[in-house]
Amino acid sequence: MNRKDILILEPDRDVSELLARAIEIRRDCKCYLAGGEEEALDLLMQDIPFALALIDLGIAMKGEFRLLEKMKRRSPNLVVVVNAFLHQKDYLERALAMGASSHLFKPIKLDSFRKRMEEVLPPPPASLP
Repeated sequence: MNRKDILILEPDRDVSELLARAIEIRRDCKCYLAGGEEEALDLLMQDIPFALALIDLGIAMKGEFRLLEKMKRRSPNLVVVVNAFLHQKDYLERALAMGASSHLFKPIKLDSFRKRMEEVLPPPPASLP
């Protein structure tokens, strides 16, 4: 099986569970949830081959984007999508300059979220007839 492991770093557990369900509709994805930087780092240290990290910009900004630097250093090919509010545009630009691949603006609408995930994740493997 060619499963894609996805890290969702979001302080609001209800939001992270909703996003995980929206992604896991694709049978080839498994989501790991983290509510803060420490939890995310613990998951990263487990050598899970994350294909994508969906991270809250507020958490990413802590410590001068230290978490984003660690993520990209550990997994240079990791696709990072940042969730931000419109008023955080300056910080979002910095996250993109530091290696984030894409972004979503909050509040997240599920249909646009699914579309963005399809854009940044490789297509699921074709099923055999």
